[in-house]
Amino acid sequence: MVGERPSIIRKGIKVISMIFGFISTLCLINSPSINARSNPGWPVIKEFVQKLDGFSSMSFPEANVLHLRLQARFGGLNVPEEQMFDWPVDIALDQEGRIYVLDARDCNIKIFKSNGNFIRTIAQGGSGPGELNRPWIMRLIKDKIYIADTGNRRIQVLDLDGKYLKSYRLPLEFGFGMDFDSSGNLYLNSQGFRDDRLISVYDNRGRSVRKFGDLEGKSFQYYDFALIKRKIRKGSLPDSFKNDVLLVTDSRDHVFAVHRALRKIRIYSTSGKLLETVEVRAEEYQKVYREFLRKNKEIENRPAAFYPLYYVNDLAVDGEGNLFILLNEPSQMIIYVYSDQGEFKEKF
Repeated sequence: MVGERPSIIRKGIKVISMIFGFISTLCLINSPSINARSNPGWPVIKEFVQKLDGFSSMSFPEANVLHLRLQARFGGLNVPEEQMFDWPVDIALDQEGRIYVLDARDCNIKIFKSNGNFIRTIAQGGSGPGELNRPWIMRLIKDKIYIADTGNRRIQVLDLDGKYLKSYRLPLEFGFGMDFDSSGNLYLNSQGFRDDRLISVYDNRGRSVRKFGDLEGKSFQYYDFALIKRKIRKGSLPDSFKNDVLLVTDSRDHVFAVHRALRKIRIYSTSGKLLETVEVRAEEYQKVYREFLRKNKEIENRPAAFYPLYYVNDLAVDGEGNLFILLNEPSQMIIYVYSDQGEFKEKF
């Protein structure tokens, strides 16, 4: 998700991956390696990726709101099956502008030209070298593809043609916040599960390097679904909710940790120093919270069933360190933009 490029306000957004119009995850213009991840909690069928270019701007008292204009579309239902998406969870661009789409259910990577023409598919399902099981994130680093292969609990590294290069074991969980930096180090959110720190860092050989970040509340040894439900019923948040963060790194050695169930962004250095703590003031959060309460009220009589609280669906950064936050708003795509210092800049 890094790379140098002109101002986002001058150039706009280039690529957005959308999952059936509900889960929308973005990539940014002119970046050699850009990724976005989508919410594992939504149902997904054969979907599409949209390519957008240009925008119009409207001024509001609290923010500039930018409206994206559809330029082209590819994928969908009326294409050969090899070009269809079953559960696209991540997307990246290489130096030539080729688009790589990671599919968690098809367990492969579909590659397209920048105009949407299909090139080929690499990888397949399985547990052998170069095979995937519930892949979750992908990053292009120095002509290599780093993949969090969560079903096989490992990181796999392929070349851009899909040739297997190496792999190493890591304690990965599908859906947990994680991201690679430009050196291939992995930053992994613990959610406080059997860990008293928020983020663990592993190098590109799978060795534990450091841990950092204070937890909200306490760590826990197992997921007690009945306890979680009781807390929700009483109007309080379980600690596992509080420490569920999405992670993204930038080219300036920043690690952004955005809490999914709190109005909070933490900005760290890659060494683990806390640089900023930012309160998110998005009016849409209240709507998401009301919907969270309503849905849990509907299943109140089911002893251990609950809906999680997600204010945020996805993150991305550009080459200038701007942070893009995709809100959990099913009816429309809403993106808030913050600087690398945590200052609010724009709303899409």
